[in-house]
Amino acid sequence: MNEIVERKEKSFFKIFLSIIAIAILIDFVIFLANKYTAKYPYVTNIIVIFMVTLACSGILIKYFSKYSYTLEDDELIFHRLIGKRNFKMLSIKLDELSSIKPYSGNEKYNFNYKFVFDKSFENCHVGRYHRKGKEYLFLFRPSQSFVSEVNRKISTN
Repeated sequence: MNEIVERKEKSFFKIFLSIIAIAILIDFVIFLANKYTAKYPYVTNIIVIFMVTLACSGILIKYFSKYSYTLEDDELIFHRLIGKRNFKMLSIKLDELSSIKPYSGNEKYNFNYKFVFDKSFENCHVGRYHRKGKEYLFLFRPSQSFVSEVNRKISTN
């Protein structure tokens, strides 16, 4: 069973402003780096290339990524999807998984992983698993049928 969750709204205005702000910041860094170009020409170029790479990666992750929740035979896997590529974020054996419960918002959790996009945790679920004697928590927004299937598989293990 597989579910893909993506950002609800992709505001063109926010994306555009983010790109403009990053371009202005990088231009400012280039302006400051020009003072040191004569002494350290390669260092300033490397700094600018590093900043451009970080900025592009940040925009891709923030605005154009999706999460995939996959339930296999004995494993729950979370991926981040960017374009056609997927990056495994977390893999949990079902025998490590102790519970998946709806997030009420009344309790304070210290999540190790968040697989949601917005800051509103409405309709989210909290998963709890144990690995190497430690307890870990994750937050995700699955459909009710996905949660039912995971709970059914946990109870049969």
